[in-house]
Amino acid sequence: MIKFIRKYQLLILVVGGSLLMVVFLLQPILTQMSPSPLKSKVAKLGDGTTFNRGDIQRAQATISLLGNAYPRSLQPRSNGGLGLDSTSETNAALHWLLLADAARKAGLVGEAGDGQSWIPLLAEQEAIIQTENERMRGLIASPEAYNQRATELKSQIINIINQRTLSTAASLRGTEDDAYRILAEARGVYRMLNGLDNVPSFSDLNAIEISKDQFDGVAVNAVLIKSSLVSDAIEEPSEEALTAFFNEHKVHKPEENEFGFGYWQPTRIKLGWIKLDQQAFQNAVKVDRIELSKIWQQNRDQYPGDFAGERAGLERKFREDQAQAMMVEADRMIRARIHDKTKGLTKQNGITQLPEDWDQNAPKLDEVAQFVTERINEQFGISMPTIEVQLIGDRWLSPNDILTLNGIGFSMYRVGSKQIPTYLLPQFFDENAPEDTGLDVQPMLPIVDHAAIDQQGNRYYAMVLDVRDAGPADGIDDVGRERVVEDYKSLKAYELLVARGDELTQLAQQNSDLAPAIDQVMAMLSDSDAARPGVLRELRVRKESIDRGLASSVPTELNSEIFRSAVRDAASGLDPLALPTQVQQSPIVVQAALPRTRSFALAIVLAPRPLTFEQYRMNARSAINQARRQELDDAGYFTENPFSFSAMAKREGLEQFDTGEDDS
Repeated sequence: MIKFIRKYQLLILVVGGSLLMVVFLLQPILTQMSPSPLKSKVAKLGDGTTFNRGDIQRAQATISLLGNAYPRSLQPRSNGGLGLDSTSETNAALHWLLLADAARKAGLVGEAGDGQSWIPLLAEQEAIIQTENERMRGLIASPEAYNQRATELKSQIINIINQRTLSTAASLRGTEDDAYRILAEARGVYRMLNGLDNVPSFSDLNAIEISKDQFDGVAVNAVLIKSSLVSDAIEEPSEEALTAFFNEHKVHKPEENEFGFGYWQPTRIKLGWIKLDQQAFQNAVKVDRIELSKIWQQNRDQYPGDFAGERAGLERKFREDQAQAMMVEADRMIRARIHDKTKGLTKQNGITQLPEDWDQNAPKLDEVAQFVTERINEQFGISMPTIEVQLIGDRWLSPNDILTLNGIGFSMYRVGSKQIPTYLLPQFFDENAPEDTGLDVQPMLPIVDHAAIDQQGNRYYAMVLDVRDAGPADGIDDVGRERVVEDYKSLKAYELLVARGDELTQLAQQNSDLAPAIDQVMAMLSDSDAARPGVLRELRVRKESIDRGLASSVPTELNSEIFRSAVRDAASGLDPLALPTQVQQSPIVVQAALPRTRSFALAIVLAPRPLTFEQYRMNARSAINQARRQELDDAGYFTENPFSFSAMAKREGLEQFDTGEDDS
């Protein structure tokens, strides 16, 4: 064989070289002939129009630019956004392509200049929203200050939108013209959407009536009496009374109960976890003076001083780097240890099928932590204490309970672009469990494919030890006896206040003052040092809000529809221009029982406060928009929006193909 090669080596070299040259020359042609992933078909419409992966990527880049330049655009329609589909990134891109195409066909999309000229209008809209929020919080007191603040904000927001638009376009390798053309396209889509939103129209008289309904007010002095003030005067319940009270409300959810309490328990879990404490790893690092010297010599621009002066910074950096290396290795060991345990287990519908004896053979977190500690100490030549393990198996934890746990309660799983707080782990076992999170959560199976990380960089490997389904509490102690007693006394105190409501109202009416009624409430108390409720003066009560007047703030319990309606109804017969002196001749006292917060309110009407011309100028737009939204809502527009992705997909005959790509 060797003789053959030697004899014909020249021929072999010539033939081999020729073949290599042919392959070299054919490679570009073969590359061109192979299908591009960007040309893979993603969806098509009933008219034959197709969308490929390249179209989807361009649409996603467009959405990214819009989100950075004008974040509101990616919100739902009810919040002023485009209402793009949120089920997946591909669906959002397809939705955008359908909307943009419809707007373009309707002749609503202009050139790049149209997008650039849109920016001041967006800025003005955002400035008004922010200024209105500041006014509602009492930070703006006059129309002049309102206009000045709105003008200042508009100028700032114009600069922000321009800067974000151009910087995002540059990061996506687009030009300034590309950026403004995208804004023009979005403006066209908004024109199309707003065209339907603005179908309900209002004349000048309609606008005035709507504004009057929303912003006509009534000035009152008011007092809020909370049941907690009176609850100390309620006798301690007997065991029979407390049990009967608990049994009545154990099936109620707080948000569904008239009085705002209930003992229905959410899905709860028992939880354990391994913690890689970054500080513990740093403390375990053995500082090597030679290594510090190397770092100092190799990074003189970062450490310009002499070695002694820079040593503290060098040591800190050395500890951080070494601790990071150790944590990476510990992470690898933890994953490997758990994967060894689950090797060979099958999955069905994404759920690992655990054997019947898994409870006995499941990974034990303390054993895993001990194993990893020993290996890390051996590998890095340190003496670190055993890695921390926490097991909470003696009580059930709701999301709120987990949130109160130091460290892990504030940690977060980062899965792709998603962020999943650790305190939401119980919700993975609810009837409406989150889907497509990319996080596998099963009882007695440590979560190691992703670690939860807190703000300090500590890492947590959690394991759900047991699950308890949502349902009524088992007993008083399951909820907490102190809480049930507090709720019982709170309700009884509220009922007492309501029962004496007419008496308190009569006292206030006879004296044209709330003080005697407050005195009567204070007389009910056994504690003479209890804080006396203060009178909130000159509140302006409107249909959907209360301005604080001369009060420092408006209690959230008072700002309820029950109280606002009671005040407006009581003052409805007054002349809108009646003076306070005229109203005081026949005092109008309003009482309102507020069951949701177990509070009782009394108010004395001072005078009507009708809408002024200046207020009309400031508020007419928002009042009309609110009325328009209400009409559209009544017509079912927000539940069956014709421009939603599902409606447009059905109308356009959209058919999607499985591209084999994970959109999460």
